[in-house]
Amino acid sequence: MRDTEHLRTVIENAYLERMRERDKMNSRHNPYGRPGNTPRTIIVHAMGEHIMMDDGKTFEHAPDFLERMKLSVHALIAPDGTIIRCRDDSETAYHAQGYNTNSLGMEMLVAGRHDYGSFVRTIAEKYLTDAQYEAAVKQCREWVSLHKIERIVRHSDVSPGRKLDPGAGFPFDKFLADVRKT
Repeated sequence: MRDTEHLRTVIENAYLERMRERDKMNSRHNPYGRPGNTPRTIIVHAMGEHIMMDDGKTFEHAPDFLERMKLSVHALIAPDGTIIRCRDDSETAYHAQGYNTNSLGMEMLVAGRHDYGSFVRTIAEKYLTDAQYEAAVKQCREWVSLHKIERIVRHSDVSPGRKLDPGAGFPFDKFLADVRKT
């Protein structure tokens, strides 16, 4: 029994080190949050990859927009499948009011330039790329394994009537089944 526990610890430590190295390569630390996250839930969001600024003429990349708004998330999933880590799992992120101290947030970046109207129209239909979907499944599997998470929800589930994302175009039931496949 002790040998099994020791082996599990060695494997988990090696895994964590690989994740730290990977995250250094695709990392953009967002300062908005604080220490003390105890992840029990994963919340799936969506936002435009490029968001129209208040001037109605220029666009801002999603990570810059989040920082300007003093919001944050643990991971952004780009249309090309790149996972951009923005907060450590042990840190809170400001992504879902009332859930920031016990959840991990993941934003699906909706390809293209969007104002709010075009974003809402886009997420009503299929919008994920295959690479993006696979990256999101992979990230959630990692979190589920690392933190023993059993609850995965949409932003619209925890803020009904106020938030629409990730929208009807996100295949949520299939996503849950794929995350739970071993």
